[in-house]
Amino acid sequence: MPKRLAITGLYLASVLDYDDRPLAADEILVKTEIASGKHGATFSIFDYCTFEDKRFDVERHLVVDDGRDWSARSPSIENPWNTGTSGLGIVEAVGANVDRFVAGDRVFGLMDIRETNILHQSRLWRLGDIDPLLALCIEPAYVSIHFVRESNLRYGDRVAVIGLGALGLLAVCIARETGAESVFAVDLLPNRRALATEYGADHTLDPRDNDLLQLIRERTDGMGVDIAIELSGAYAGLNTAIACTRVGRLVCSAGFYRGGEANNLFLDREYHHNRLTMIVPHGCGWGHEPRDYPYWHSQRAYDAIVAMTRRGRLQAPGLVNKIYSLPDAVNVFQDIKRNTN
Repeated sequence: MPKRLAITGLYLASVLDYDDRPLAADEILVKTEIASGKHGATFSIFDYCTFEDKRFDVERHLVVDDGRDWSARSPSIENPWNTGTSGLGIVEAVGANVDRFVAGDRVFGLMDIRETNILHQSRLWRLGDIDPLLALCIEPAYVSIHFVRESNLRYGDRVAVIGLGALGLLAVCIARETGAESVFAVDLLPNRRALATEYGADHTLDPRDNDLLQLIRERTDGMGVDIAIELSGAYAGLNTAIACTRVGRLVCSAGFYRGGEANNLFLDREYHHNRLTMIVPHGCGWGHEPRDYPYWHSQRAYDAIVAMTRRGRLQAPGLVNKIYSLPDAVNVFQDIKRNTN
C-alpha cells in the first residue's frame, strides 16, 4: 500500500497509508520521485485566527460565519491535509483519453507528497533537461509570476521585494528577467539575502537596519521604488513597503497577514500622503481569476513558466536546500520553525 506525508495536527506531520482510486479518462498515474510543499501558507493557517470560526464564501466573495469551530476542521488522522504542491516522477499508467504522455515519460507538475499521484494531464509537463529541483518550483513560481505581472512592472522600473522566502526569491528572479533597473531585496535572514543577490538583486537589506528607508531613497534618486512587493506577511513589512514606494505608484500586498486587527499598520502616513495604489495579486486567496482573464489564465501561466524555465530564464539555485526521506519528513515543521526563528 502506498504512503503519503500528511498534516495530522498543528505543526504535526505523519506518514499514512492510502489507496489509489481508478483513473479517469484524462488522468495519469505518476510514481513520485520527489515532491515538495510550500510551508509559508500552511504556517499562516496554523498561526492566525481569521478563519477560526469562519469560512470564505467563494460565490459571494465574503468571509462568513461557518457554524463550526476550528477544532472541527483542523487536521487530524481522520481529517489529514495534503502537504505537497509540486513534484516529479515517472508515468506508470494513463487514462483512455490521454494524448500528451505515455508510460515511462518523466514528468513534473502539481503533486502531493505521496508515493503515487493521480493528475489531470493538463497539470503535467515533460521534464526534459530541466533541473529536477528547479522543476519543484513550478507552483510557487506560478504565484510569484502574478506578483510581477499584476503590478504592471515595466522595463527600467525600480522594485523592492520584502520577504525572501521561496515566493520572494522567485519574485526577485522574475522582476530582474522582466527588466527591472534595480531590485532591492529585504529580509531578516542573511542566507536569504545571499540567495537574492545570486538571483539578481542589486541591493540586499536587513529590515532591522534603522537606515533602510533612507538607503532606498538615496539609491533611487530620493524618490523611492516604483513597485514594492510585500511578502513577509507581517504588518511591519507592509509598512516598510508603503514607506519605500514613490509618490503615485504601487504596493503589491502579497503577504498573508496574521494577528487579527492591524494595530501597527499606518495608513495615515506615506500611504495617504503619497497617494499610493495597493493591490492583492492573483495567487493570493482563491475563487478568482487573474486580472487580465480570459486572455491570461492559469494554464497559460503554468505553460509560460515551463517555457521560460526551459530557456534558462527562470533559475532558483539553492532554493531547495534540504531533501528528506518520507519517514524523516515527519520532522519537517519542527525543522522549519527551528531554522527560521
